[in-house]
Amino acid sequence: MSAALQTLADGISLKGNLASIDTDLTTWAPGAAPARGYLADGLLEPRLTALDTIALDGLRARLERADAHLVVVIPWTPAVLAHLGDTLHTPPVRALPPEPRAVLDARLAAVLGGPADVAPALAALPPGLLDEILQPGLRPAQVVEIAAEIVRVVRRGADPESVREHLSFHAADRAPRLLDALRDSPEDLALLLAACVFEHFDQTLVEEEAGRLLRLADGRLGGGDPDADAEEAPRAVFRRSRSERLEAIGAYVGPAEVHTTSAYSYVTRPVAFTRHLQGRAVLEHVWREHPEAAGLLVEWLATTPSEHGRGDRAGFVLGRCAQWSSGRRALGPVEELAASTRPADWRLAARALGAASTDPVLATAVKARLRGWSRQASVSRRCTVALACATEFGLARPGTALTLLRTVCDGPRDGTGAVASAVRRALLSLFAEPAGRADLLTGLVSWTRAGGATRQAACTATAHLLRTAAAAREPAEWWTRHLLGTRPGTRPGGRPGEDPPGLELIRCALAEPETFPAVRAALLEWQRRAADDPRRAPFVEHLADRLGAAPRGGVLRLLSAFEAAGPAPGGRRAAEALAAWRQAL
Repeated sequence: MSAALQTLADGISLKGNLASIDTDLTTWAPGAAPARGYLADGLLEPRLTALDTIALDGLRARLERADAHLVVVIPWTPAVLAHLGDTLHTPPVRALPPEPRAVLDARLAAVLGGPADVAPALAALPPGLLDEILQPGLRPAQVVEIAAEIVRVVRRGADPESVREHLSFHAADRAPRLLDALRDSPEDLALLLAACVFEHFDQTLVEEEAGRLLRLADGRLGGGDPDADAEEAPRAVFRRSRSERLEAIGAYVGPAEVHTTSAYSYVTRPVAFTRHLQGRAVLEHVWREHPEAAGLLVEWLATTPSEHGRGDRAGFVLGRCAQWSSGRRALGPVEELAASTRPADWRLAARALGAASTDPVLATAVKARLRGWSRQASVSRRCTVALACATEFGLARPGTALTLLRTVCDGPRDGTGAVASAVRRALLSLFAEPAGRADLLTGLVSWTRAGGATRQAACTATAHLLRTAAAAREPAEWWTRHLLGTRPGTRPGGRPGEDPPGLELIRCALAEPETFPAVRAALLEWQRRAADDPRRAPFVEHLADRLGAAPRGGVLRLLSAFEAAGPAPGGRRAAEALAAWRQAL
């Protein structure tokens, strides 16, 4: 194993937001986050062959300066091997996974408390079961699944024989047999597909979606012709029980779960398949082997109501379906949603694009679509682009997402505020990833200097970020570190006396009449909370100092509000700044 691989194996944290597998390694650099290990799993071949010796030396130098390691997983092809040897003079390391039994023992020891607890757990299994399921060649993820089932037996007193039924290893083989068994029962087929898409949702929601699919199918589900007389006949009250119907599709209702909102609590009973990944295997089989059913599936998913997380799940499944497709029209159903006039369809399309972008090849098609749509006048497509930047696509490619969002902002005004709202939502989602916050704020500073709708979008996002941070501890602590970590004249990579990006954004947001009230309210809430929280006080004191260095417009009005707050943090310094300003008049 190479030194980099060994270092990562010894416990260095991997940042999943390194970049996508289509990352350009000629320009990529480690982020400002404290992570020292990065993984690019499955880098596309063209990205690797674009590296020459000069670019590789530059990449190594950037990693060395950051005291970081980068592991790149590449396809084992003749072209890749030739490029590594002839051009880069870098022999590849063929990493083989550890033996399944070693992975199982390590995982059980970690979950159960220690090596001494592994033997009793294995002794609880039926004789010969472990030898049967722990076959050579299992991937580590599959072994972890076996370990999870053993833990379930030990901790919940489950039947040891049920381990076989839960494992996902034969889910793909079982999918066609399950569909064949239900071929003559449209009701069961609808319930099966609803459970596949909405697994782990409440039983009532799954049944509602099954009924909606059955009505939408209008006789297209099942092998025979629909019986019109039977549809018009009164439905029996005591038919098959819910448990019987779920058993027919290989699923069950899990234990009750209590959920709490700000106003009330409620109970759900989630539906799950007995075998892990059975739902995904069935959907993939339907999509690949039954084109007519696949068309019905798209029609059903595209009309899914957005409430209670249904739309998000439907969009995710549409993205998965795109991954299972072939040809140039793999994203066809998503493109149709992006061209719709309904905002719910844009959200669905964006979620599907985010899910589809996790596929290494399809990610390039997603990026190409979003770049093209971002330049169009179409409100629906520009909104779809912005919303897609708030999904896996944007979180994995924050630099690309920020570029796309700026292009969307620079387009024509839509008159409804839909584009601005979508851009703001995407910016807030990107800020939720701590590793990219500093770069995001730096990018937004350039937006403010551009003026127009782009400046307005940056100021509005800043107001929302400050309002959220005023009440939430983690972002509040980050803002404090960001503003206190850079003093005038010492900004890394900046000019002497230059403000950190966050402070410049606060100044701009205070100067805009549309965003001043929200920023003022957020910062006054910071000041109020700082009176009882010593961790917040330095932020407010430093903010008053830095804003007081150039008081004008909205900054003056904020300092006046700080001064009026009396003994609260920042009040005295605001008063001093205002006194100096009045004296200079």
